[in-house]
Amino acid sequence: MKLITAIKIKPLIAVLFLSIVSLLTSVAIVKAFYPSPSSSLLGYTIVLDAGHGGRDNGCSGRITDVKESDVNLAIVKKLEKQLRAFGFNVVLTRHGKEGLYQENVDNYKRSDMEKRADIILASNADLVVSVHQNSFPSQHQRGAQAFYNTNSLEGEFFAKSIQKQLLKLLPYARKEANFGDYYMLKIVKVPTVIVECGYLTNSEEEQLLQNAIYQDRIAYAILCGIVEYFDISTLVMTNGEYNV
Repeated sequence: MKLITAIKIKPLIAVLFLSIVSLLTSVAIVKAFYPSPSSSLLGYTIVLDAGHGGRDNGCSGRITDVKESDVNLAIVKKLEKQLRAFGFNVVLTRHGKEGLYQENVDNYKRSDMEKRADIILASNADLVVSVHQNSFPSQHQRGAQAFYNTNSLEGEFFAKSIQKQLLKLLPYARKEANFGDYYMLKIVKVPTVIVECGYLTNSEEEQLLQNAIYQDRIAYAILCGIVEYFDISTLVMTNGEYNV
């Protein structure tokens, strides 16, 4: 109980209040400036990958012991609704708490990742977003960040589009996207981004990441990044290079 009350409650409430106001404002902005679901965006397929699942919980909250796998799925489900409402085709690698690995295998994590890759390949996806939560030994680390494969120009551009929106809409987002040495980024050929939505080992961010309104906000930032990616890349990419 002492640990929980040690959290600065008033700043947390202030962040949530600002999140609600800003989210409502952002919705109005997108409706005004971005195409409607009847536009040319229809037909794009986005795969949403909720990291971990089953016996692989990922990291855990420092105070509440919340499972990363559960937070990932909650955000993915919210993002799925937003993307479908906007006019995108959406495919989920997992729909519930289960893992995707085969039972009785020596390396269940590799089995799980290979199954995710199979789903992505079968979906004929245009983009892939893998949602995760971060952790660090020091509880002071915090902030959402998008990661990309350093060998993918489109993946880098996609990650930077998402990071730009995370920075606009989330209070502690990192300033820049970064390259990451992740199996998912290496095995998937279409533009893929891993979004570490925050640190479950930071007490304040741990609380925010379990809040439904804040989860909606994260999802909305990713949606805006996806829309920006298509809006820009289809216009300025020529001969494999971006000309902004």
